[in-house]
Amino acid sequence: MGENIQYMVKLKYAKPAKLAVKREQKIAEFYPVVKVEAKKEFLRGKVEGRARVFLPEFLDFAKHLGFEVRGRKRLTLITSDDYNYLRLFVYAMGMQVLRDPVYWAKLEDHVLSMEPIPLRYWASTFKSAYWKYKTRRRVMKLARCFLEVEEVL
Repeated sequence: MGENIQYMVKLKYAKPAKLAVKREQKIAEFYPVVKVEAKKEFLRGKVEGRARVFLPEFLDFAKHLGFEVRGRKRLTLITSDDYNYLRLFVYAMGMQVLRDPVYWAKLEDHVLSMEPIPLRYWASTFKSAYWKYKTRRRVMKLARCFLEVEEVL
């Protein structure tokens, strides 16, 4: 979008959900960050969505997209590329629904091959649902629809 906008993903503690395989789990919070030229500081925007993600697959995908990883315990991912941010956002929303690691690779391939218009459509749909209902449960319902419509499964 612009040079003054960056995107940040904060990874926070999540109570572990039961999975067939053992994975570290975090809650990813997605934020836009605007640089204010006059004050030379950054203003964090409204949370665009939250999703349960599974490490290390999520971090590997973020690094593949070119995100800068900061921190050791409290991880923060930063980028200025809006399409890569949207790809990671859509990937996280789909990942929280899929509990089998076999499908995560299929989702990753699909998100990487998505055209800009469907990518923006699904990202805005997830954002709107999160802002309206303020809960991950409604977003998870939309994520299941995304996986079915886009034929990821």
